[in-house]
Amino acid sequence: MASNSPARQHQGGGGVAHRDDEAVVVNGVSSDDEPSVEWGWHGHYPKVARFAGFVVAAVLLIMLWGNHVGRQEDVWLVVLAIGFFALSLGAIIRSRTSWRR
Repeated sequence: MASNSPARQHQGGGGVAHRDDEAVVVNGVSSDDEPSVEWGWHGHYPKVARFAGFVVAAVLLIMLWGNHVGRQEDVWLVVLAIGFFALSLGAIIRSRTSWRR
């Protein structure tokens, strides 16, 4: 990454002190890979992702009421809803077990 990039020009703020030729590493993520890690705009939203999985599953089940005649669509909607529900529930279970922490 060039030394005149926006990530390198940002000095101070957020308690990050470094020279222009060094990369900042926060939680294993380097500012060379993702420049936004320097000023704190780097994170994940696991609770929102799990909630979104349940919302998508509910929307897919609501889509069962419609004007389609065949049952092919219903099978796909139910299978996909079960898949999203299972993935979201699995993420909750994995986050609560001690071996994942």
